[in-house]
Amino acid sequence: MSVAPAGDPLDNGWQGDTLRFRMNPLARMLRVTRLQQRALDSFTEHPGLTEQLLRVQGLSLSNWYPPSLQEVMGVPAVFRAVTMISNLVGSLTMEAWRNKVKMDVAPILVSRPGVFTDAFDFWRDTAYSLATRGEYFWYTVDRDDDGLAKKLLLLPPGEVTVDWDQRMPILRNYEWRGKALDRDDVTHRTFSRELGALRGQGPLQLCGAALSAAVEADEWAARFFKRGGAPATVLEHPSNLSGKEATDLKNQWLETEGNEVKVASGGTKAIAFQINPEAAQLLESRRYSASSIATAFGMDADMLNAAQSGSSLTYQNVGQRFDNLIRTTLAPNYLEPIEHGISELLPRTTVGRFNTQGFTRADVRTQADVYKTLIDAQVEPAQAAEIAGIGSLVDTQPVPAPDDRFRIEVPA
Repeated sequence: MSVAPAGDPLDNGWQGDTLRFRMNPLARMLRVTRLQQRALDSFTEHPGLTEQLLRVQGLSLSNWYPPSLQEVMGVPAVFRAVTMISNLVGSLTMEAWRNKVKMDVAPILVSRPGVFTDAFDFWRDTAYSLATRGEYFWYTVDRDDDGLAKKLLLLPPGEVTVDWDQRMPILRNYEWRGKALDRDDVTHRTFSRELGALRGQGPLQLCGAALSAAVEADEWAARFFKRGGAPATVLEHPSNLSGKEATDLKNQWLETEGNEVKVASGGTKAIAFQINPEAAQLLESRRYSASSIATAFGMDADMLNAAQSGSSLTYQNVGQRFDNLIRTTLAPNYLEPIEHGISELLPRTTVGRFNTQGFTRADVRTQADVYKTLIDAQVEPAQAAEIAGIGSLVDTQPVPAPDDRFRIEVPA
């Protein structure tokens, strides 16, 4: 997304509404410069997005290079963080709750919200958009007889244009591929957004310096070995040699096979050159980068296979680790924005909530102990099994077949 000033609404383009705008106290309080933000495709190399954002924040590009999304996704820690988050969200089941009671049959918007896609792809791609772009856009393509959303289309953020409404500069207008969208049909939620900003931002947009260091370290290590930066042997001569003399000496040395006896004459000394593999690949720097990336995404470093000195997982089981991941990473940053987005499209008494019990389920022994304790407390067996996480139906919950009898409303 880029920021392009379009002039002051008080001085440009208001014509007949100018007087009313000047006399309106609210309008005077909201006197803003009309801004337009366009999301550029980060898979291309034009640097307009990052450069303009940095200029707005008063930052300079002189000390580090802002990597593109494609370069950042080439860093193993970033790739693992993004895919782990998006695939975990995609594997969750969303449930519908009405008046605090779980519905036996969820609305189609909850069980299968995406058009031309299943629930896994829709939730996964939405979380991927949040993790990589810091925002997502849902466009309502079909409604039921009551006017409620029935099918959604996830829009690529790079193709969506957002700007302030000229008549009411607190409202946003949306365009997709050059076509104006009704704002009532657009659900736009963000990972993080500066107060008054048009677009959202995520870890990949806000932590550019740390990501630049990670990208440069990986590329430096690759270039080192690709270009043969470490010679196998160094020939040292007591006198200064011209370029031709040095080349002739090297060729004489290479005339014999590598494993045969070589003779150095004329004061030439052969020195074996050994490199430190850890230093050559900047391993310490890359470990630190992986830890920084985990911090940016709000994850524990061990989730990205980034070992930290002094850390211990001895007293954590699998359920506890995933419980911590859901509480600190998935729930506040990804699940809540998606759940609120769906709930706003449902009837007022109905909300959508992801079921995370499958990932926080304890080991078999702990499940058995909890189940026995509940049975001894005279809890119903079915309820005790559900609380203990034994035989949960979440993993096998049937998903309704796709409903192809919907209409797709393409903006004119």
